[in-house]
Amino acid sequence: MSVAKPILDYVKTIKTKAGLLSSTATFKRLLIYHKRYWYLIALTLVLAATGAYLFTLEPLYTAQIIDQVITQGKTALLPGLVISILIAVVSYGIVNFVSAYVQGYLTQMISKDLRSEYYSALQGKSFGFYDVSVVGDLVSRATMDIQTVEAFVRTWIGTVTNAIALIVVVFAIMFLTNPIMSFIAIAPMPLIFFLTAQLWIKTMPLFRKMMLILGRLGGYIQQNIIGMKVVRIFRREDEMDQGFRQVENVFVDTAIQAGKIQSKYMPAGPAILTLGITFVYVYGGNLIAAPTAILTVGGLILFARYMMRLSFPMRDLSQLSGTWINASAGLERIFQMIDVQVDVKDAEDASDRVIKNGEVEFKNVTFGYVSARPVLTNVSFQASAGEKIAILGATGSGKTSLVYLIPRFYDADSGSILIDGADIKSFKLASLRRQIGLVLQDVFIFTGPIKDNIAFARPDASMEEIVSAAKLARIHDFITTLPEGYNTLVGERGVTLSGGQRQRITIARALLAQPRILILDDALSFVDAKTEKEIQEALEEAMRDKTSFVIAQRLSTIKNADRIMVLDNGKIVEFGTHDELMARSSLYRRIYETQFLETAPVDLQEVGQK
Repeated sequence: MSVAKPILDYVKTIKTKAGLLSSTATFKRLLIYHKRYWYLIALTLVLAATGAYLFTLEPLYTAQIIDQVITQGKTALLPGLVISILIAVVSYGIVNFVSAYVQGYLTQMISKDLRSEYYSALQGKSFGFYDVSVVGDLVSRATMDIQTVEAFVRTWIGTVTNAIALIVVVFAIMFLTNPIMSFIAIAPMPLIFFLTAQLWIKTMPLFRKMMLILGRLGGYIQQNIIGMKVVRIFRREDEMDQGFRQVENVFVDTAIQAGKIQSKYMPAGPAILTLGITFVYVYGGNLIAAPTAILTVGGLILFARYMMRLSFPMRDLSQLSGTWINASAGLERIFQMIDVQVDVKDAEDASDRVIKNGEVEFKNVTFGYVSARPVLTNVSFQASAGEKIAILGATGSGKTSLVYLIPRFYDADSGSILIDGADIKSFKLASLRRQIGLVLQDVFIFTGPIKDNIAFARPDASMEEIVSAAKLARIHDFITTLPEGYNTLVGERGVTLSGGQRQRITIARALLAQPRILILDDALSFVDAKTEKEIQEALEEAMRDKTSFVIAQRLSTIKNADRIMVLDNGKIVEFGTHDELMARSSLYRRIYETQFLETAPVDLQEVGQK
């Protein structure tokens, strides 16, 4: 099956019906971001109205030059009219400059607020949200989609205000000049508005579909780049390229369809306007040529010039509708992510609590990523303060799911989890997680200096504390061999470090947080036996009197645990010390004999002597 098939299936589900109600709701929600900058909006409105008025003056003065200077020979009026034209044009330029600056500033403020809310919303989402989300799509919403919003916000207030002000002022002047001709000039406008609305209605869903496709395509590209080594190992380059082209073809076909609609409606506006100007010339020419002229040549030219100038806001409104099509699709995608409900959040009565002892108790806990398929079923146990629990089980038995419930990465479907006798839901999430250290098997290193990666758990940590944590994790000696020491930059995801080095840095990060409870999710899988032994000794010292849970795959971890928990199909099938479990004819004994007997004979002797 092609890896692009899920995207193609998703594209087929995208609805292409126009969502006018949805678009209206989206616009109303966008206006909320404008409220705090009402003073800038008020200034924009004043500037736009002033600019629209100044835009009407030049044709008016030109008409006076034709009627009074050229036709009647009043040359003395020419200098004053020319100066008036220059003042109007320069003033219009200044107002436009200031208006563009104010609108640009307003745009950046609104975009900043929208981007910040989106990013903050992502930071607050539960782990379940990221389990089903595509990273590339989330990034696309934060970049490309917000850029489309910026393009709309930058122009819409000025465009709408300018259009309204210009139409009002121009129509008033034309009506005072000749009422009948003014209605002839305005007659094409409703039809142009109608065609613009039709263009918007028919192309909006297509542009929305294009935005949605781009989001998924971004995720597909990112996945392929990250997995490029796997792609090349299995020689799937051609298939990946073909999958990209299939999705791209759907995007191009959609864009062409939208282009056809635009090519049908967009030329209609200028054509109708030109036809209207022709009627004005015919009717106005007859008024001038009548035995008793009731219209001057300057007046006729004024009408024609004003009709041409009315085409500018009509053109801008048409372009604005296209900009809104893209922006509404982008906003819809952004709001869709912001509105995703957080399934793990602080309870109303939650408070900052201190974990004093670290006693952990599970009471009849059942959990599943999908409610119909539980991963853990009716799990109950108690870990005493300072006790080290090793968790053993086959892949898929629920080991990682169990430890992820302690810091509330997920919430149990039923049952309760207690720390020092208090339900973990009575803790504020920040308070709870601050006191729990977690080292994952799938380690993550941020791009930047090594010291910042270690200090990620405690940005206020001193250099001495950072070095102390690195020594405990047995990574200090390696760091000192680097040219820049702790200031050495590491690449994205720590690709410039070995697996064991990355893992020890994450262990140092967890130890620096000084947690009351420590969770190691097979955290020593990438280190060699000698380093593992050194880290185990360091961890024993660092975590003395602190409760720890260690997902175990190696005998050395098993033998150092106070008690061993064996999971099978989401249930605790055995729980006790090594000697207790070995004394029974049990699952643990079978795992121990088959997994560890031949691979670690020396350790077996040590366990027998223990």
